Amino acid sequence: MKPVAIFAISCLLTAAQLTSAADWTRFRGPQGAGHVEGSAPPFEWSSAKNLKWRTELPGSGVSSPVVVGDRVFLTAYTGYGIDMENPGDPKDLVRHLLAFDRKTGKEIWRASVPSNGNIDPYSGFITQHGYASSTPAVDGDTIYVVFGRSGLIAFDKDGKQKWQTDLGQQSDPARWGDGSSPIVLDDVLVVDAGILGNQFVGVDKRTGSIRWSVKDKKFTNCWATPTDVETGGKQQVLVHVPFEVLSLNPKNGEVFWRAPSPLDDSACGGILVNDGVAFLMGSRAGHALALRCDPKLEDGKDRKVWQSSVRAGIVTPVIVGERMYWLSNGIYFAASLKDGEYVYRERLPRKGGPTGGFPNADYSSPIAVGNKIIQFTRNGESYVIEAGDTFKLVSHNPPFEDDESAFSSTPAASDGELFIRSERFLYCIGK
Repeated sequence: MKPVAIFAISCLLTAAQLTSAADWTRFRGPQGAGHVEGSAPPFEWSSAKNLKWRTELPGSGVSSPVVVGDRVFLTAYTGYGIDMENPGDPKDLVRHLLAFDRKTGKEIWRASVPSNGNIDPYSGFITQHGYASSTPAVDGDTIYVVFGRSGLIAFDKDGKQKWQTDLGQQSDPARWGDGSSPIVLDDVLVVDAGILGNQFVGVDKRTGSIRWSVKDKKFTNCWATPTDVETGGKQQVLVHVPFEVLSLNPKNGEVFWRAPSPLDDSACGGILVNDGVAFLMGSRAGHALALRCDPKLEDGKDRKVWQSSVRAGIVTPVIVGERMYWLSNGIYFAASLKDGEYVYRERLPRKGGPTGGFPNADYSSPIAVGNKIIQFTRNGESYVIEAGDTFKLVSHNPPFEDDESAFSSTPAASDGELFIRSERFLYCIGK
């Protein structure tokens, strides 16, 4: 177990309480659906409008912020892999869990975890996201983070380490690094450790002990965050890898059902669930699939609703009404939940630099506020789009001034405020 250095910056350590009616405690918020509950944030912003504060980050990363009570939590990394031409020594890599004051953006504390030295080199596709790609999950007064081969780590609300669990020391064949985020279901953390250990695991949230593991050498090239759903009288966790979707019992890892998947090279975007039907898309070829989640169904034709070809990439879509919406390489898409066919395809207008296309592929997933969808592109431009059968742009917001770094993070929202991170700054948007 690596020692954790705690850098206390403020006397606010004992002031914060991790309670709020509008918490955004995991990747894409409540149930991972990407829907904002409670007050809506403003739909227009810039460096001069509705920007409450901006805080420079001590390191890089693409993980999303989470918001709990009066704190914002975020991960970042330093020491290695910042400069492409001079990446440094892998042994100097340090990952950080950061806590910020929600009202001011001031850093409250920093928990730093040195790397064990066993990391993927800073080259190829990993230069697009680095070493802090997994979003934290918060449950009560505990924050859980996946720090690659340094493992799954739990911290208390003051940044003190509670436990640390090894999830594996492996990598995907291309060595692109890990990125899936943990989720909390009752007393179990469910983690996609396919990249790290060819496994999906259930971890006791109190002790860090691994309760169950579903392991297979073919579980790799999977970066999607697990999705929970209750249907057919059973709580399920949905995960996917190339060629297969699995439904697992979060209590013991029992496989409820399996289904073949057309995604043949990677599983990046999360699975969406609507009215007992699971929707997923991705792979270079562009595939989409809809499956009934009821564990009592026979596999095969009874489970499969439809399969279609769509242009998809890294992001997780959002469902609003009878449509799902997503961004891929600068083009905005809407498709029908009924049959997976396109409703529209629209290239987004641009104010600044390029968006879309490697190495500028858009990473940020959309979130929805009622029938309005908020979408960031990698160059920092952002859009609010009204859900419907035709593309309707509500607002088109410019990149923030003096920040040319990539915007790969998915926004978090809470109590009328929007939180977004770039590779350099954390922003709070609100009135």
